[in-house]
Amino acid sequence: MAIQELLESVKRRVVEKTSNHYLQKHIPNPILDEHKLLLTISVLLQVKIKKQDIITYATTITLIQIALDTHELITNEKMHKGNERNRQLTVLAGDLYSGQYYKILAEIEDFRMLKFLAEGIKEVNENKIFFYHQNANSIEQLKESLKTIEGALIQKLVDYYQLDGWKLFVREFLFLSRIRKEKEEYNHTNSSIVVDAFCEYENKKLLPINSNKVAVLDKHIKETSFRLEELLENLPDLQAELRENVYQLLKVINKQQLYVEEG
Repeated sequence: MAIQELLESVKRRVVEKTSNHYLQKHIPNPILDEHKLLLTISVLLQVKIKKQDIITYATTITLIQIALDTHELITNEKMHKGNERNRQLTVLAGDLYSGQYYKILAEIEDFRMLKFLAEGIKEVNENKIFFYHQNANSIEQLKESLKTIEGALIQKLVDYYQLDGWKLFVREFLFLSRIRKEKEEYNHTNSSIVVDAFCEYENKKLLPINSNKVAVLDKHIKETSFRLEELLENLPDLQAELRENVYQLLKVINKQQLYVEEG
C-alpha cells in the first residue's frame, strides 16, 4: 500500500470517528494537521509492522492530536467569549475525540504503546500550561516548550521504535510548521497567542525599526529553516512524499524571507 493510500485510509477513519451530527451543526469540524499525519505515517513506515497497524496507530495519534487541539480552543482568544454554549460543546467534542482514541488502543491491547502516548499527552498538556502562562525564563525556554507541544506525540512514537535519527528532525519540522502558521494567522487576523508570547520575551531593540509584532518570528523561522535543511541531509531514507512536503515548506518560507529582506 502506497503512502498516499495510507493517508487516505487514515483520513477516512478519522472522519468516521469524529463525525457527530449535533456537534457539526454548532461548531466547526476538527482540523486535521496534514504535516503531522504525513510525518506519523512516514515514521511508522520505518519499522516492520503490518499496514493495518500503521493505519491504526496513525489514526489513534491523529485523534489524540485533534482532541488536544480542540481542548486548546477553549483557552484561545479567538474563541467567542460570550458564547458559553460553543465553549461547552467544544469541550464535549474534545472529550468525544479522546474517547475514540482510547477505544482504539483498548481494542488492540497495546499497553506499552498506550504508556508512551500517555506520557506524550502529559508532556503536551504540561507545556501548554507552561507556555500560555508565560512561565519561561528566556526565549529559548519558550521555543523548547512550543517544540514539545508540537512534537511530543510523534517523538514518543520515535522513542517507542527507537528511531533516534528522527528525533531532532521531528522537533524542528513541526516547530517550523507551527510558527509559520502563527505568522500567517497574525497577518490575517492581527491576533496570535504564540506571536504575543514571543513578543514578551524577544529583545525589541533587535527588531527592525517600524516592524510589526510578527517580525519577532522571522529570525526563528530563518534559523529553523537552516537547521531543517541540514537535518534533511542526514535522513537519506526519508520517504519522497515527506521530503517533498518539507522542501515545499522551505521553498515558501525562503520566498517570504526574501520578500521581507528586500522590503
